[in-house]
Amino acid sequence: MNTYRKASIAVALVGLLATNTGCSDFFKVNVDPLNPSAARLSDLLPVTQVAMGTYLGFSVNGLSQPTAALMQQLSTTRGIGTFQQNGDSFTNQWSGLYADMLINNEQIIKQGTAEQAWGYVGIAQLQKAYVVSQMVDMWGDLPYSEGLLGTANKAPKFDKDSEIYADLFRLIDEGVANLAKTSARTPGGEDLMYGGSMSAWSHFGRTLKLKLYNQIRLTRDVSSDVRALLATPDNLLLSNEDFELKYGASTQPDNRNLGYIGDYVNSGRENTIGRYFFELMNTNRDPRIPYYFYNQATGTVAIADYQNGNFVTVKFGSTGANASANNTGVRTLPGLYPVGGRFDAGKGGNADATYGKGTVAQRLLTFFSRKFTEAELQLTVLNNPTAARTAYEEGVRASFKKLNDIAQAEGIPNAVKFQAAPELVPIIPETDPNTSKPSISKYVAEALLRFDRATTTNGRLNAIMTEKYIASFGFGLDAYTDFRRTGYPNITVPDRADNAGPVNPSNPAPGTVDDNDPQTVGQGSFPRRLTYQLSELQINPNAPREQPDVVSTRIFWDKR
Repeated sequence: MNTYRKASIAVALVGLLATNTGCSDFFKVNVDPLNPSAARLSDLLPVTQVAMGTYLGFSVNGLSQPTAALMQQLSTTRGIGTFQQNGDSFTNQWSGLYADMLINNEQIIKQGTAEQAWGYVGIAQLQKAYVVSQMVDMWGDLPYSEGLLGTANKAPKFDKDSEIYADLFRLIDEGVANLAKTSARTPGGEDLMYGGSMSAWSHFGRTLKLKLYNQIRLTRDVSSDVRALLATPDNLLLSNEDFELKYGASTQPDNRNLGYIGDYVNSGRENTIGRYFFELMNTNRDPRIPYYFYNQATGTVAIADYQNGNFVTVKFGSTGANASANNTGVRTLPGLYPVGGRFDAGKGGNADATYGKGTVAQRLLTFFSRKFTEAELQLTVLNNPTAARTAYEEGVRASFKKLNDIAQAEGIPNAVKFQAAPELVPIIPETDPNTSKPSISKYVAEALLRFDRATTTNGRLNAIMTEKYIASFGFGLDAYTDFRRTGYPNITVPDRADNAGPVNPSNPAPGTVDDNDPQTVGQGSFPRRLTYQLSELQINPNAPREQPDVVSTRIFWDKR
């Protein structure tokens, strides 16, 4: 199997991860995944977690950046920006998730079992379930049952996506059970996610299970399973238990958020913001805009492909005269909330590494996501719109709390010695006597009105998924998966180059709402999945003979 690499390469990549995301102990890991020797579990665990955050995360090395582009949160000149993919589009992510994350993770399960270090085993089983579920959501059939056997099977079969998902529920239950066992040794600070808290990991495991039941709700009746999980809400993720990879502020080695490095440290920039995303938030008068986006411009930009006030971007699929202009110094960038970049205080100016700390964590599964998932399940599975409304409100409020927590952490002046001009970052107040100013209560009231005015299940689901979509900025995978499952929000696509036939205006198929802009063109239809790594198909005789049709061949749960 091509995802397995020689020890020297694996070790070099571990060193690269340590340089980029920070953990000097990573250099101590020197284990050949093909011929594993005894490595300390405390050294292996952070390697798997950094690999998970890196290859699923919001950077050029992760899956969240291209999926955020598909979901119009970002705009990109890469092929995915016009719905083009090939066998090299996701090579780093596919290889990294297998060779750097899953193989090391499997070693934790094997070695931890032998050592009766059940805390490590349970964590690794839950991490495996999470990562594999995300990979199935992107690629469908995968090497799973034979995928991590090393030299024992270099050509593993591709298991069916539905069968993999079925086994993940077993794996989650087993992982949670192992967390509760008396363990010879449990992790501490080397656990970058929860610092060795078995209760937090258990809550994560059950929330992951709820997430997966929601994912397959169109394929079978999951109502009894959902009721059982919701009956004990304190056993799910709590408000202070977001599953996320935490970053530091060090530059030697550079431990900062990879998305921050790509857009602030790297003067060439990585990202532009999606016009649809900005306009959606702008239309809703969303007070989170200055936390989400940083406008470098201070007035009219001659080379702007699209401009609204000081917001400057390139339209998704643009063929306009300024689509290829060098706008690195004027374009709007991801701001404080997604990558730990600069808060937009309205001053404008070039963004660089002297602004923002880059310490915002890579969010993977959050409390606010849990609440939005509950809202969707209450509405669509349990047929309880009142309970759905309550969970929806809790999700919106939790997303604001997350933002304010980030703002408070960022807003301490002189906290970072290399920050040239520290800026105080305000929090969004719960209420404000000046009704013209933004507040949480005002936005929540308007969000609830959008829910209440809906007269159908689809209309209410649209409200839920739109708010979840906005809150998800910084982690594109779930937004892409949610959209394929629900069709919401109704993102626009360039040129509507699709094969779906006429659009049903009351319930359009995902990816079929034309932006009606003659200067935007898609080179293909909206994809329902990602392409496999080409070398895997070429080398592994048990792999599919060719790439699936990314438009018509859907993941098993994609029934809409």
